[in-house]
Amino acid sequence: MSRGVLGIHCARCGELEARFRDPATPNPGAFLYGWATHHLDDHGAEPKPREDCPECQRFTVNAVGVQARVWQRWALTHWMACELAPEWEWQKGP
Repeated sequence: MSRGVLGIHCARCGELEARFRDPATPNPGAFLYGWATHHLDDHGAEPKPREDCPECQRFTVNAVGVQARVWQRWALTHWMACELAPEWEWQKGP
């Protein structure tokens, strides 16, 4: 069981966190994303951007050409992931 950032005991959080933190997991970012969306959708988490994270700050302003609700979901997902694993560094694509 994981207590996550909300302090609740949840088996699904425990599974997702364990896979994210397992060095043998080939794509841990996918499990972090799943863990973050689980917190948002199933636990009703309301994350806020971290002041010391440039990516969090980038999501505080809507992007041109992206629907506001889509941008808001991306922002919430990043903020939640950043709260769950502030040490995680997102890999840039090729």
